[in-house]
Amino acid sequence: MSDFARGIQFFLGANSASGFSSLYDQWVDQAKMQAFYTIKGGAGCGKSTLMRRVADDMEKAGYSVEYICCSGDPDSLDGVYFPEKGAALMDGTSPHVMDPAYTGATGHYVDLGAGYDRTALFAMREEIVAATQAYRACYPEAYRCIRGAVESRRRGSTPLHTEETLAKAEKRASGILARELKTTRTQPGKRIPRFLGGPTCLGRVLLEDTVSALCERGYEIRDDCALSGFLLHALERKFLAGGYDVIACLCPEQPDRLEHLLIPEKSLAFVTGPMKKKQGFRTIRTESLVEQSAWQEGRSFLRLSNRVAEELMAEGMSHLARAKACHDVLEELYHPHVDFSYGEEQTEKILEEVRSLPDQKR
Repeated sequence: MSDFARGIQFFLGANSASGFSSLYDQWVDQAKMQAFYTIKGGAGCGKSTLMRRVADDMEKAGYSVEYICCSGDPDSLDGVYFPEKGAALMDGTSPHVMDPAYTGATGHYVDLGAGYDRTALFAMREEIVAATQAYRACYPEAYRCIRGAVESRRRGSTPLHTEETLAKAEKRASGILARELKTTRTQPGKRIPRFLGGPTCLGRVLLEDTVSALCERGYEIRDDCALSGFLLHALERKFLAGGYDVIACLCPEQPDRLEHLLIPEKSLAFVTGPMKKKQGFRTIRTESLVEQSAWQEGRSFLRLSNRVAEELMAEGMSHLARAKACHDVLEELYHPHVDFSYGEEQTEKILEEVRSLPDQKR
């Protein structure tokens, strides 16, 4: 696959029907890395700031960067990856706890918690405990709502998934492949799992700039009938078998389903919409694939189920917004008692180490 363009963003975590869903262990192959930094430390100690500063410096130096956004707060970072250097930094704290695989050789711990004034924070322990518990209590409520939304959509759409409907979806996929997959290779392609968006404290996010940076054209799938997964899995199988690497973007609420598919080598994307930027994109409406009698019988219940699902999802995201507000309170408690000069020293040290790594052939 072509190198990531500069400033590409993805998620590796998602707020799903079954709780927090993680792809962090599938992000990079640490055995092939020159440096993998796991950053530890609690709220407000500067983990995201450190990663952003290192990434900004590397971008200015002309290197590609893959940014990993935080599912709890998309404006914050959970990781950055520099493919030409074979180096990455990630937040290794809960809920995506991760450790270096080859500690001391290529893997390194960075403990920003060393910058805390522990005496001052101990005196505030009751406030910190209360704020932390309030923050954590929001997530089970959010997941309960997301689970209800998924179940409502499932109940409304499943009666439409007749054999005839699924056959039409397979046929539509074959038609697309006849147009888009005219040449194949002997070796199969590689599957790269990511999340391209999902429910967050800011509402439902779709990282369209990433799509635009990697793919100039494609298909927007309007999917009221929950059929995009069937269509995308059929396309994914054929592109992989044809020798093309694919970025398989999973459905955040149901990670066993596909929601988007990117094939950068072909500058081609399949995005379950709605999209804001649709220039160069054709539109597929999944209701056109539904067998006529099933549609006539089930469309009213489908629309009701989708409305209920949207209301539940909105409630779930309000709990995520509450979690973000509680986390902001927690950071405000910590900030006055953090020695940020320690984090700045660590930032400069990491930058020097990453810059000195030999460039890798891609």
